[in-house]
Amino acid sequence: MSDYKDDDKLGGRFWLGVAGLAVGAVCIALIVMIIFGAFWSRWGLCGALIAFFIVLLGIGWLWDKREKHRRAGYSTE
Repeated sequence: MSDYKDDDKLGGRFWLGVAGLAVGAVCIALIVMIIFGAFWSRWGLCGALIAFFIVLLGIGWLWDKREKHRRAGYSTE
């Protein structure tokens, strides 16, 4: 018998986490596709793309605003 312990294996908790992330990503993608499809059916492709990019710009603006406040403490000015 060998006293070798194989610590390189990924446990069940890791794989449950991976599966949970995959299910969450699929759910988010499905919701985005349903919303984009609703926009497309109401306003056509051009309107749906404009609405989609406006939403992305809003998310980016909020992200930058949050990062600016978070990094304000690191400034040397």
